[in-house]
Amino acid sequence: MNQHTTTARPGIIRVGPPRAPRVRLLCVPYAGAGTAAYRAFPAVLPPTVEVWAVRLPARETRLTEEPLTDIGAVVTALVDELATEPFAADVPFALFGHSMGALVCFELARALRRTGMPEPAHLFVSGRRAPRIRDELPSIHRLEPARFLDAVEQLGGIPGQVLAEPGLLDLIAPALRADFAVCETYRHTEEPPLRYGISAFGGRSDPTTTAEQLATWSTETADRFTLRLYSGDHFFMHTHHRLILTELCRDLEIEP
Repeated sequence: MNQHTTTARPGIIRVGPPRAPRVRLLCVPYAGAGTAAYRAFPAVLPPTVEVWAVRLPARETRLTEEPLTDIGAVVTALVDELATEPFAADVPFALFGHSMGALVCFELARALRRTGMPEPAHLFVSGRRAPRIRDELPSIHRLEPARFLDAVEQLGGIPGQVLAEPGLLDLIAPALRADFAVCETYRHTEEPPLRYGISAFGGRSDPTTTAEQLATWSTETADRFTLRLYSGDHFFMHTHHRLILTELCRDLEIEP
């Protein structure tokens, strides 16, 4: 953990210094990642937005914990944390998730509605097909270690900086496998659309998600839906985070 990351609870932490926010942004990382995936966000966002991020077991300071392999368990853990230390006690919040994080954000949003807890003002999803679209790729989370990592690499599911460091890849492998299990065992169930807007972001060269699959997120909201595409592959978010966050502020009606 660097000096600019402060722990609030083990699974949900503030990224960057405390602010006097008008809105909080809770970010859920992609498969295998932790809060570091969003460490660039606070420097780009205005002081009216405070960034928080999810740290699931088996990564960063929770490296020795058993990973969660079911989306129900992931969402339940997050709901419990939000209930214990209310995240939206004083200001509204929004959810942002990339890849697996988008799926977790969606199911978290629905769980908050079912439990009567404060709901987000907006849902931002990135690099992930709509949840009602089944994954047609073969399941890989049960493969033996070397084949599993090869398969993830072929899918474009590992950032270049991780591929360049074999030791780091070995370190995140348990979390990566667990997160693929979360995604591959997920089954969408019908519920009423969310009452607030959804904004979707995608990479034009992302081998895992097409523009049409992103557009289907529109069926999950009764409010406004926006789709924005950028150059790049599955990890376009890192290259275009400044543009994405500018659009995010616009959707939240906050001066960037």
